[in-house]
Amino acid sequence: MKNNIITVLCLFQLLLSSQVFAGRDVTQLHLKPGDKNWSIGAGLRTGTFPYIGEDQYQDFLPLIIYNGDQFFIDGTRTGFHLINNDDWLVSTFAAYRFAGFNEENSELLDGMERDDAVDGRIAASYKTRYGNVTLDMGHDISNTHKGWDSQLRWSKRFNYYNLLIRPWLGVSYENQALTNYYFGVLKDEAEIDRPSYTTASAFEWQYGLDFSYHFAKHHYVGLNFQYSELDKTKINSPVIADKGQFETFLTYRYEFNDYQYDQSHNSSLLKGLTEGEWYWRLAQGKFTTTKFNELMRFKNMFDPEEKHTGLASVFVGKKIADKFLGLPVESYVTLGYARHFEKGYQANFNEYVLGFKAYFTGFPWSHIVKTRVGIGEGVSYAGSVPIVEQENVDRKNRSASKFLNYLDWSWDFSLGDAIGNKSLKDCFLGWSVHHRSGIFSSADLFGNVSGGSNVNTIYLQCHGNNG
Repeated sequence: MKNNIITVLCLFQLLLSSQVFAGRDVTQLHLKPGDKNWSIGAGLRTGTFPYIGEDQYQDFLPLIIYNGDQFFIDGTRTGFHLINNDDWLVSTFAAYRFAGFNEENSELLDGMERDDAVDGRIAASYKTRYGNVTLDMGHDISNTHKGWDSQLRWSKRFNYYNLLIRPWLGVSYENQALTNYYFGVLKDEAEIDRPSYTTASAFEWQYGLDFSYHFAKHHYVGLNFQYSELDKTKINSPVIADKGQFETFLTYRYEFNDYQYDQSHNSSLLKGLTEGEWYWRLAQGKFTTTKFNELMRFKNMFDPEEKHTGLASVFVGKKIADKFLGLPVESYVTLGYARHFEKGYQANFNEYVLGFKAYFTGFPWSHIVKTRVGIGEGVSYAGSVPIVEQENVDRKNRSASKFLNYLDWSWDFSLGDAIGNKSLKDCFLGWSVHHRSGIFSSADLFGNVSGGSNVNTIYLQCHGNNG
């Protein structure tokens, strides 16, 4: 099991995938560092399933992306660029390895389960006119497979107007601890047609081709292809049916790239992330049995959950756009902390959120009392599974998930406008729904959970400018 510190790291890379071979991941976007823009989007990952019983898989991925000079969130990775000059790009990062499986993937895997992992990695790329040569090395920091791997790869970018094409080729090494965890069969898992099996270390080739097309100012689509060969030590495993794995990743992302605040003068990572318009929000509320879509329609709004559990939260947000999809919708990137109160059913615990929040303010009466409706999307990691979710989720053969999709639906109004106090004009009093779910079992990232929880909260939110 992953410890809390490691899993919180996973929260800030959202955008993760199910990938057996670590070094180069089919879900990576590989943006050039430095534009300091945030993006939100989604991806559909499909591919062949190399294990016995199933032929292919399909998985939905929400995407949160930040492309900074130093800090970045890119596909399955989040970390820091240590060196970036004309010759070298050296980065260190955490990468989520979605290589796990369990009984729900195939009846032929009955009695077997392998967990996903988090790898700590460092990658050094040497830039040449003939492409980049990268050495990528990683080690399990989640204490799951307890192994390590490395990959040497070549890649080159070709640009044709708004179309980017990137072919790449890699060779990887995985040590025995890593290969045996995901491809070996333990003695107590052995059956008549599934004998126990121990792997060796593995050398493997991977080939890929990435496409990205910038078809409008904010809009990008992408399509990645990847084929990974399997070493003989894996092919000979009684749970493996194929000699390789083919994967694709189809993406759309919206980039917030025209905000009026000029960040070009920022000289440090801290200033770049904090200067500009920002807000803080304090909220408190209780869990409700009402479904999220009903709450959006103001139906059964305050039907409390019988255990009366709840939470208190604090969120901070930074403005990244004045418009969204051409509409008067103010957009923010937001980071949240919540403390759950479980009323003695289990110990209280913390929750962490990363996401986007957008507000529409164009109501006819907003010039009198500014009124906003907001919607937020992101990811949430809870230190424990809330007792309400333990009872509500539906997931085959596994417990509920600590890591889930996050939604926030809110209505608020300017407190200053309402009481005639100009000093409070940028403070808003409102109601919101704090929602966690697994997106209807569509995301392997969220443990294939169907179900979740809703919390009705009352909040106070104030905006200001820093710098």
